[in-house]
Amino acid sequence: MASNQSTAALSMVKKLSPFVYFYEPEPSATQQTAVQPGYAPKLVLIASWMDAQDLHIAKYIAKYRILYPTSAILLVRFFFRHCLRESAVAAAVEPALVYLLSKLQSGALSATPAQPEILVHTFSNGGCTTMQTFYQLFRSRTGRAFPLHAAVYDSCPGFYSFSSLYSVFMLSLPKMFRLIAAPFISAFILALWVWHSPLNILAGEDMLSKNGRTLNDLDLVKQTNRSYIYGTADVMVEWKHVEKHAAEAAAHGYLVRREAFEHSPHASHMRTDGGRYWKIVVDTWEKAMKLKAGH
Repeated sequence: MASNQSTAALSMVKKLSPFVYFYEPEPSATQQTAVQPGYAPKLVLIASWMDAQDLHIAKYIAKYRILYPTSAILLVRFFFRHCLRESAVAAAVEPALVYLLSKLQSGALSATPAQPEILVHTFSNGGCTTMQTFYQLFRSRTGRAFPLHAAVYDSCPGFYSFSSLYSVFMLSLPKMFRLIAAPFISAFILALWVWHSPLNILAGEDMLSKNGRTLNDLDLVKQTNRSYIYGTADVMVEWKHVEKHAAEAAAHGYLVRREAFEHSPHASHMRTDGGRYWKIVVDTWEKAMKLKAGH
């Protein structure tokens, strides 16, 4: 049953590439919406977590179609192999950039809207890597910042820590392989630390630090407001890392909302309390509609 439901939801999403999908509602859509007509985002951009399964992504797409039936949806996926080379992430994001630029060129979206037209929903460090790459590519291609938008950060961003990275890799493996893989994963994480800490002059900035810095760069990221949703039981992204980034964002001038879910594991907050979760999302967008750039 779950597989059939997932397929039904994803059947409405058209595939641009192995990593980018989009949904555009029929102009005559008459579904009921949770907000007033014309008050919905024109585009919902979903940057999924690493190796997210179709079934799980479908639940978010289905809910957005209910909340905002007139909104287009752009999905950009992130996989483990994208961690190995920045060029792989850029190649994965490129079709999404082309899609967005086509909407700007056609006038469907505005490059400099007085109020936001885009809601960005970012999941975990994989989604953060997608979005920091998206912001960088948009700037290099157009010479200006990504259009004004509102944002929801689910279980992110996180920064380097041995325990969180170890959990990410171990939990992604079948249980039967974890004991065998443990020493190799530990060695790999240690090698990453050596490469990006003592040898940082050679290696440059690590991916997670770059994510955190870029998402708080006012020259790249123009937002009316943002909400951080995170869990105190998250073993993949430490909740203290999320709160630290939120505090830095506020210090930079971003309008920040923090929502901690007690005993909620990584990227599972919708499952923990769906009513509260989606109220935060809707509140975030409604707040954005009352704001303008620079406020």
